[in-house]
Amino acid sequence: MILYFDSYITDAPLNKQHVIANDWLRNNCKNYSMPRRIDIAKYTLASFAPYKWSHVLIRYELGDPEDQNEYKPFDDYILKLFPKAVIMHERSDSQADFRKSLKIIDDFDDQWIFYSGNNDQVLISSDASILEKLIKKAESFNDKYKLISIVYSHFSEFVNLPKANTPFNLLFGQDIEIIEENNLATVILRHNGDNSAIQIVNKNLLKHWFDSKEFGDARIIRSEDVRKNNIAHDQIMVIPKQQVGAHFDAYSHTKGSLFETLPYQVPPLFIPNDFFDKKIKIAYGYDDYREGWVNINPSAKKYSFEDMKKGTDLKITLDDLPVFWKDKIAEIDINKKADKNNLQLARDKNIKAISNPWKLSSKRFELETLNFFLRLYKFRFKKAVRKLLR
Repeated sequence: MILYFDSYITDAPLNKQHVIANDWLRNNCKNYSMPRRIDIAKYTLASFAPYKWSHVLIRYELGDPEDQNEYKPFDDYILKLFPKAVIMHERSDSQADFRKSLKIIDDFDDQWIFYSGNNDQVLISSDASILEKLIKKAESFNDKYKLISIVYSHFSEFVNLPKANTPFNLLFGQDIEIIEENNLATVILRHNGDNSAIQIVNKNLLKHWFDSKEFGDARIIRSEDVRKNNIAHDQIMVIPKQQVGAHFDAYSHTKGSLFETLPYQVPPLFIPNDFFDKKIKIAYGYDDYREGWVNINPSAKKYSFEDMKKGTDLKITLDDLPVFWKDKIAEIDINKKADKNNLQLARDKNIKAISNPWKLSSKRFELETLNFFLRLYKFRFKKAVRKLLR
């Protein structure tokens, strides 16, 4: 599999509204404080490092004035992670640029491309073989279908895409057909394709996006930019049934929408203290919050950005730790008095909530929940009326 990272790195937000949505929690807790974008990009690249890559192409551009002397250190960081990486100091912003990438990729003897069109989609899986398993599943459709992909991020949204009457299905899943389903993934046929820049794609799909039509001088910075004029009809999409990757800011972009997912349901990511120095300290199963440590307690009622005394940073178990954290951990302090069975049950409950954050049981009893369901039922009612009037 080829790693293709193509990104403009700047602290200037693409959408200020999404940043504001998370401002309060980023300011409430030191562990969740917002890093500089260059550090998020490094963290993202570090999350890719444990996986097997046949080739690596990294195009990036540093957009902030204070980072213009950081190209050499950033290159050194990349080469430490991926010694044979091809590096270009230019983010793609046109069809001509993407054609340059395609020419390089076409010379690589591999049909699968992990396309990272963002610098903040982090691989958080605890399974080092997950990408290989998903590729194997996708390859089983090679003989029958030309355009094939695997979505690797925004789990809560995409895992619900094939599920009838979930908000994400109602909004975006009316063109799909379920082809196959097992414990690993749901495989769907998207008649109108999907251009999200968070997919592992075969070469056919990457070429279809960027080289099957002429876009002239149009500004194109990601695969989403070509969707309006270049739909990938009858695209196979493999949707994992476990979290593989996650957006650093989680679902701040959904606030006030029909598929709103709030931080207490799926929190944003953070860079652990001393991550880059390989000195992460983890306190597991404790009720009281500990500064300077990554606090993990799946049975905690609130996150640390909600309660700095009794909250926790993560509601997972130690078995769920991301693969790329493993060699960065210096110390793990496990509460011997904690009930391991209760912690596991609490963890499983949290995973269910992440798997469908729009169920009543996944939400808290508060005004935002009431407003959410009012929006949803209003939408469903209008949709039903339109169907009757056809």
